[in-house]
Amino acid sequence: MTQMRNDLSALSNGICSGKGLKRSMRALVPILIASGLTAAAIPLPMVCELNSEEVPSIQIQLKERTTGSLQGVLLQKGQNLGTFQTGQSNRYGNVWWSFHDQHDKGDGISVLFRDKQLWNPYGRKVRPAETNRVLFVGLASHLRHWDEPKQKDTFRGNRDLLKAAAGFWAISDQCLGGRMMRG
Repeated sequence: MTQMRNDLSALSNGICSGKGLKRSMRALVPILIASGLTAAAIPLPMVCELNSEEVPSIQIQLKERTTGSLQGVLLQKGQNLGTFQTGQSNRYGNVWWSFHDQHDKGDGISVLFRDKQLWNPYGRKVRPAETNRVLFVGLASHLRHWDEPKQKDTFRGNRDLLKAAAGFWAISDQCLGGRMMRG
């Protein structure tokens, strides 16, 4: 702890003495990591639901906002299958998804639509708030090849889950389309 205080003091002196903000900011990152500070998840004012269009008993409930993402759970008939997260890289980059449980993890790209029209992050025809459907590219494949030592049928043998994962998901109105509230 004393070393961290000394590092922060040196960092402060470097910024104040005009030695360069960029160099000082580079020094701050390892200090923050070492201090154990993490981005806390903040509960959302409402649950953002994504419902499988293929299998209505399977849904994703996004309940918390973290830095740059929404986080929640993948459910089948009310049973929690693992943690699901979605977000956008660098505000204008790809929209991504990730899923993990105690055994494995997977991630991929999310493709958003307004009805049947593709949302292009660099286009102007469909705005993010207008999106109402999403495809999670690679989710079915990840689930099919999931590393589950004792429960082989939870994902791999679960045809309904694989069918839902490969299909469209309806975005509920509470989600503000594909847009994440920042703040």
